[in-house]
Order: sequence, then structure tokens, then C-alpha cells
Amino acid sequence: MTKKELDYILQNGESYYVEFKENVNKSLSKEITAFANASGGRIYIGVSDSGEINGIRITNKLKSQIQDCANNCFPSVNIYFEEFENILIVDIPEGTEKPYQCSDGFYIRMGANAQKMNRDKIIDFIQAEGHLRFEEKLNRKYDFKKDFSEEKLKAYLRLAGITTGLDNETILLNLGVAEKIEDEIKMKNAGILFFSDSVELLCEQATITCGVFDGNERVHVLNRKDYSMDIVSNIENALHFIKQELRVKYEMTGTAQRKEIYEFPLAAIREAVINAVVHRDYLLSGSHTTIEIFDDRIEISNPGGLPKGLDKKSFGKRAVRRNQIIASLLHRINFVENMGTGISKIKTLMRAESKKEPEFEFGNFFTVIFFRENSSEISSEISSEISSEKITALMQANPNISARILAEKIGITQRAVEKAIRILKKRGIVERIGSPKTGYWKVTE
Repeated sequence: MTKKELDYILQNGESYYVEFKENVNKSLSKEITAFANASGGRIYIGVSDSGEINGIRITNKLKSQIQDCANNCFPSVNIYFEEFENILIVDIPEGTEKPYQCSDGFYIRMGANAQKMNRDKIIDFIQAEGHLRFEEKLNRKYDFKKDFSEEKLKAYLRLAGITTGLDNETILLNLGVAEKIEDEIKMKNAGILFFSDSVELLCEQATITCGVFDGNERVHVLNRKDYSMDIVSNIENALHFIKQELRVKYEMTGTAQRKEIYEFPLAAIREAVINAVVHRDYLLSGSHTTIEIFDDRIEISNPGGLPKGLDKKSFGKRAVRRNQIIASLLHRINFVENMGTGISKIKTLMRAESKKEPEFEFGNFFTVIFFRENSSEISSEISSEISSEKITALMQANPNISARILAEKIGITQRAVEKAIRILKKRGIVERIGSPKTGYWKVTE
């Protein structure tokens, strides 16, 4: 442990792997068993919850007291001590004899907290422990020199508001996304999702596929995009894709800037997309997280269905995370609250704008369905002579005008404009001269 590394940890705050405690109290055994039942972690004694160093007097008696807490767990938990100035660091490796129990019961690390497991959760936990956790598995395809993106790491630290003078390897180790084996850094799958320029070859199933369909069936695809960058870029790109396809109204505010009113609260859409990325089953290869946009609805789906330990009755009420490291990393940059509030938040946001609550489908896939109001609106926009006249008038005034600008000026969707243009072309009213990018519009009537 160095001063720089400690400063980084304090600045980063409590997390899936880190717990701060000002002193030793009865809750220590809960934290020890929680880390042992999860992926391991470290307890920094002498540090407040806010990351302020108060220090503690380190004695053999103190260490013996902590060791007794670990020994009194069942089975006993292996722990290791490290000292840095007046801070005692208790290192708890992931247990090999799970589940571990303290005098108060069974606990597991959830985000930055130790959460007690009830009977059903303990049963699910024991059953799930036989399965390999994707995000913690070291990726054999990964070549650190070739595949690691320092820019992605720097961008992540900026989003998290963290400044550090540590080297990249130390930061990755502290984030819990890498391991050092025989002096060589090895990246876990979680690290690949966040700190690679592309996941296409290393983790293809992390791709987000977005598609727009003509009508209400999966028949004619109007637009499709596959996003295979890092997880943060994929989320932002997917949200941008949806935003471009949403119907929007413009409200005059009395200033030079108009107020945009989208058909759905953008925050609700964001929650649904992030939820799909965080909770998908990455062990299922050959399938992507998908966003499908139809005339009457938007479907956001992730492979894997509900996480183990979560049923339909407790859905939206309990926090069960399939990918703890991914959730923890996104929590640090404020993408998720890490408290299982996403579904409730979506419902609240929709109700606040008097929108129909989305439906949720469970099975091999988990799907959120947002129902679009006035599904006939697009077809009426397309056939509207008023819209057609506005499009041709704007094209005559500016032959280089784009579909996006046309949509903004008329106040309909870009997709509606593109459909209207196709109809105008078929009627011989407008013609595209030159290439789609550098050409211009010619109005023939």
C-alpha cells in the first residue's frame, strides 16, 4: 500500500470491494462474511464512511479481536492484515466453503453494503454458486498491450470524479477488474467491457443491437445499428439511437430556445437500457441486448430473464444483481443507484407524465415494452398533404436540407420525414440528385 493508492481508494469511496469502518464493532463479522460469500474485499479500519482518516491504535489485542470475529464465523473465514500508518486493513479473500454464517445470520455483499440473506435467498445462493460468474472470469483472448484502452480508463475516472497519480495496473487491480499472475496483468471480462475500444472479438455478446421496423411486426427493417464498443459508449449510443426515433413536440418558451417534449420520459428509457445491460446474462453467447422500435411500441430486451433469486412477486421490490462488478462500476459514475430502484423509477417517471406504464415480460429474455400513443400518427403524418407541402417548400428553399432538420422544422419524427420523402419520390414530386451525403434535392412539381 502506498500513499497514492490509499488516496485513490479514499477518493473512490466504499464499493463492492471496499468497506470503511471507524472502529471495530459488532457489525464487523457481518462485513467479513458478506465479503467471503461474494468476491472478497478489504475493510479499512480507522476510516469514516465519508472516507476521512480518523485513524485507530493498532495493537495485537485489536488484531486478535478481529481474528476472533473471523474464526467465530461458520466456517471460519481466512483474513490477512496490512497496516498503513494508523489504518488497519483487513483483507478477506473470496471464500472457498460458501456459504459463510456469522452469529447474526448469512450476509452477502451487494453494492457497497452487506445484505442479509433470507431462507429462499440462501437456497438460491447455494444453487447459483456452482455456476461460473462471467464478469470475474479472466479472458484468455485478451492481450493487455493490444486490447487495453488507456483513454477509456481515463474517461471513466473523469466521469467518476477521480484524480490519481497511480499507474494503470494499480487502478485496474483496485477496481477489481484485473488480477496479477506471475507479475503479468490479466483482465477479467468486466474490465474488458469497460476498458476496451471494442468488444466485438473479445466478448461479442456484449453488443447492443438496435433496429427500427416498418409497422408493428418484425418484417421490414428500416434502420439497424450494432454497437460493439465499451459498455459506457454502447449505452450512450443506444440512447442516442432511440432518441432520434422518438416523436417530439416543440413548445415555445418565449425565449430563443424551444422546449422539446418527447413521447416518453428520456430518463425512463435510460433506466430501461441500463437495466438491460447490467442484468443480462453474459454467459449466454450468440444473443445481444436488443432495442426494437415499432410504430406502436418500443421493446428493450436482454438475454437471461430474471436473475436467480428474483421471482415475479418480488420483481421491482427486491435488489438482486446478476453482475455485481458491472453494477458497481456503473454506480461509481452515477449510471445506476445500485439499490434496485430502476423498475420503480421507470414506473414513477411514466406516471408523472401521465403515460401508460410499460409491460414486463419474463422468460429466456427479460423485456420492457413501452407503448406508443396514437400509433396511427406516423401514417397520418406521411399521408398529410400539409406535411408534404412543408417538406417540398423547405427543400425548395434549401436543396441541401437534411431529414433531421426537416423533422425539427416541421415538428414530426425523422422517420416520418424519411417515409414521406419515399412517397414523394415515388410520386415523382422530388428527386435526389447526387449521393445521399453530398447531393441535393430537386422539387419537380
